[in-house]
Amino acid sequence: MTSQNIAAAPPVSLEEYAALPKHPRYELVKGALVELMVASEEHEHTGSLVVIRIGNHVLLNRLGRVYLSNRGYVTGPDSPATSRMPDVSFVSNARLAQPDLSGMLYDGAPDLAVEILSESNTASEIAQKIREYLNAGGKAVWVIDIDARTLTVHTAGAPPLTLADADSVDGGDYLPGFACAVADMLPARSG
Repeated sequence: MTSQNIAAAPPVSLEEYAALPKHPRYELVKGALVELMVASEEHEHTGSLVVIRIGNHVLLNRLGRVYLSNRGYVTGPDSPATSRMPDVSFVSNARLAQPDLSGMLYDGAPDLAVEILSESNTASEIAQKIREYLNAGGKAVWVIDIDARTLTVHTAGAPPLTLADADSVDGGDYLPGFACAVADMLPARSG
């Protein structure tokens, strides 16, 4: 999902953020609202493919829930707060048992956050999101680069693992039993 900073305002609290209308959509980054821009068709299609692959596995094995870009996760300290909305997320049953904030925000990161790169994403922005998810208790972050046809797996304490579309990705201990070809989560090659 692409993002754009909006006008500066006093730090926004989590309560104020949770009370905002759901459209347009915002992330809260260190107390500042950052509007999420409309994603490209290819970006949305990739997100749908990821949800289908992960979602089927999660549903069949009753592992938890999968969300497509509308679930917020509090990944930063209370003041000023940060809440992120990954393109796709998986929350295990154990995590679902924990209370959320105002029916919209989970306190902490999802078990798995998936970020799909957009043209407007900077390397430092993506690196910051990865750090936030992992520091807030997330077990893994997948970063999908549609153009390069890669999926990079980030986990705490391990170097990133970049997989090409000919490779398979597994769910490790954060998505037990999951395995899928990276190509099955990417749009078909045109041509």
